Amino acid sequence: MRQSRDMDSRSGGRPPQVRPRPASKGRRTQVRTRPVSPSPTRLARYRRLERRRSLPLPVKALMAVSVALLSIGILWVASGSVGPLVTGVVSGFGGLVNSVGNVVSSPESTAPPTIADAPTIVVPDQLYTNEETVDVTVTLPPAVIGLKDFTLRLWVTLAEQPTQLVDEIPVGPTAALTVPGVALAKGRNDVQASIIGPGGESELSDIATWILDQSRPVVKISTPKESSSTTKDSVNVKGKTQGRSTVRLKNDLNGAIVTTTAGSDGLFEARITVDPGINTITISVTDLAGNPNTATITVRRGSGEMRVALTGTAYQFTARRLPKQVSFTVVVTGPDGRRVSGATALFTVTIPGLEAIVSGEIETNGSGSATFTTRIPKGALPGSGLASVLVTTDAFGQGTDRQVLTVR
Repeated sequence: MRQSRDMDSRSGGRPPQVRPRPASKGRRTQVRTRPVSPSPTRLARYRRLERRRSLPLPVKALMAVSVALLSIGILWVASGSVGPLVTGVVSGFGGLVNSVGNVVSSPESTAPPTIADAPTIVVPDQLYTNEETVDVTVTLPPAVIGLKDFTLRLWVTLAEQPTQLVDEIPVGPTAALTVPGVALAKGRNDVQASIIGPGGESELSDIATWILDQSRPVVKISTPKESSSTTKDSVNVKGKTQGRSTVRLKNDLNGAIVTTTAGSDGLFEARITVDPGINTITISVTDLAGNPNTATITVRRGSGEMRVALTGTAYQFTARRLPKQVSFTVVVTGPDGRRVSGATALFTVTIPGLEAIVSGEIETNGSGSATFTTRIPKGALPGSGLASVLVTTDAFGQGTDRQVLTVR
């Protein structure tokens, strides 16, 4: 011990320099270790490790309730509803539970969405209508589709009147919303829509216009004139009615049909075929609102004159050979060259020295002819007489013809 102190003094208190032993070049000797079993006395000091059983179900439920109440408390404090807690404590445990329920079920709502876009009204295909009510279809802005507390408002502006609210309907789950049975006033109806909700009311939509027109359009025919005649196979019909109305012409005689559209000034023109005879042309007009009106004209195709031809079985008589029977026949031809049936013929026969012989009214048959038979009695004096006929028709007016009779 002392020797070691002296050695330390010689080295100045430093540990002696010891040269490390060089590493052995031979194989390292394996050290065998013997397992040592702990003694029973030592093992008695430690508890046996056992896996702990899971918690009972009531304990788990209690822990879940505790976590939930902790979350409710955090939410409560964050929402600034500490006041209800104090009130709940004062009013008892029931009030506390009620206050907690109110906080959980009614958290502070976020600000309602701002209505930036106005709805859009589907513009009708035809502005004019003769129906007193219309269904208005509106396209809602996407931000309010399916939301509660939002309502569609419908506004109508009439001529020289302020805009009026006419209907309100809650928004639906789809973008398209139809407002049925919107009443229209006569004339122009400018319809607009808006959306109102907790965040306020949107701007009014663009205007969609309906015009209620229940007046029949006026129909005036300028060409051809009523009961005019033509030798051509068609006529050009000109007239005036309400602007942009649909005009339909039909010839009742041959069934020809022509359709045209009046201009914005109401003028129209159409050519339609005509057949020989009386052509009744019906002009049917329907305006943009669907109101109809009609007018008719008659056009006669042919020479323009009715022909009446009188013939007899005898024109000369000998006084000494009287009495003698004689027949007179009239043939009536219309301006179109067709025989006229149903015309009324009145015959008159005058002979010198005798009273005039007058027939009754005789109608022409299907061939357009009528015959009068009479007897020339004795007592006639030599000279000139006359046989005449007067024909009357509904379509062509009157016509006459005569033949000279001679008594020798």
